[in-house]
Amino acid sequence: MRLVAEARALADRWAGLAERVSDARSRPEGTLRVVGPSGYGTGFLTDAVTDLHAAWPELRVELTLTDRVIDLASAGAECWVCVGEVRDPGLVRRTLGATQRVLVASPALLARIGPVTIARLPSLPCVGLVPHVMGTLRLLDKSGRSRMVSIDTPLRTDSLLSSYRAILNGAGIGAAAPWMCQADIDAGRVTRVLPRWWLEPVGIHVAMRPSLYRPARVTALIDALRHRMHRL
Repeated sequence: MRLVAEARALADRWAGLAERVSDARSRPEGTLRVVGPSGYGTGFLTDAVTDLHAAWPELRVELTLTDRVIDLASAGAECWVCVGEVRDPGLVRRTLGATQRVLVASPALLARIGPVTIARLPSLPCVGLVPHVMGTLRLLDKSGRSRMVSIDTPLRTDSLLSSYRAILNGAGIGAAAPWMCQADIDAGRVTRVLPRWWLEPVGIHVAMRPSLYRPARVTALIDALRHRMHRL
């Protein structure tokens, strides 16, 4: 492991020297390999990547979407866009922002189970999203109050898209970010429940291996992601 670390550090120094010699520090070049979550990846992450490619047409981008925890080095990627906590202490983290989440349910489910209240929530079916929506939820209101509520998740998945599809199908109450569910709320396909309450926001980060040298393509991606997060 020590030899691998030393070789990686030497490669970083050599790459940095080559870039300074070619005066290419400000030009994103080469191939950018990014890993991101499937749900958010099909939304703002893909938008950011296409923004980046439009600005730098010579840059090649390989985007891999997965909801699994990965090893960045073995995946051959330069950065990993993570929703929630970055548990690997060996990675450098850059915070992009946080996304709000609300509770929604299909009209058919609400017609069957009746009104949703905080007191009834533990006894109502919920769609679990591993690891963000399971066990207990922390609810917040605009005044700063918070409530911890237990939930029952007879159906759970580690896929954001699968979770939301199950909510649309009436499998249970579930969590969704406004960017994902607002159009369905407007169209009446889902209804927001407990409208005075929000779930605790989830942070979105870019995780990278520690390095003395950071390619311009990675910096440009972070800028594009922050721009898209700001728009959200």
